[in-house]
Amino acid sequence: MIIKHKNKGVILLYHQVGKDPSELTNLDCYCDQDRFEEQMEYLYNSPYKVIPLEELMTIINSKKCLSNEHYIVLTFDDGCAKFSKTVLPILKKYNFPATIYPVAGSLGQMASWPKVINPDFNIVSELELKKLSDQGINIGAHTINHVKLSNCNFDVAKEEIKKSKQILENIIGKEVTSFSYPHGDYDENICSLVKTVGFSNAVTCMSDFVTSDVEIYELPRKYVTYFDTLDKFKNILIYE
Repeated sequence: MIIKHKNKGVILLYHQVGKDPSELTNLDCYCDQDRFEEQMEYLYNSPYKVIPLEELMTIINSKKCLSNEHYIVLTFDDGCAKFSKTVLPILKKYNFPATIYPVAGSLGQMASWPKVINPDFNIVSELELKKLSDQGINIGAHTINHVKLSNCNFDVAKEEIKKSKQILENIIGKEVTSFSYPHGDYDENICSLVKTVGFSNAVTCMSDFVTSDVEIYELPRKYVTYFDTLDKFKNILIYE
């Protein structure tokens, strides 16, 4: 197997993972559970190396080349309540690390931000989030209310970013170091706020590879959706 783009990593972006999505489900933010396992099995049997986000950041911050390893990082936005049942068993099966970014103000509640509200889309509870953290899942922040931060005034944006970090840290008893911009929305001022509040990195929705000279508060990710067959998934990993 020949893999293009040596010395580059890929951060994959997932949202919900499950079976039999309802007609209200946004399929661009959904991955079939069987297809997800197929993707993880492929990674497990490939030359790719699935590593924690923190390890990738250590490599980047060391200013070293990403070497000839083919790094993959798994991330999951929003903190879907089904994660423990649909994703975690598969991650454990292949011994893969992952980072989730729950919406801190919606823990244990129905997601309130989609254009079409889906009663089947609930966010992980505080108790379940603590269990996930204790089982080795890395927890990142994703604001309090899943707002477009560049549309907020400075004080509101700062509160959304800072308080989400505090809420999650109080629940899991660990430092929360990574931030995900809701809707992929940010600007220079928002990046500065994320850094000032104390996050060590932030992920975006920009589709690109990660290189050793990447801007650590604008980390690109490759989106995975309901429509991505295994062949399409493979292409996500190798094409710009």
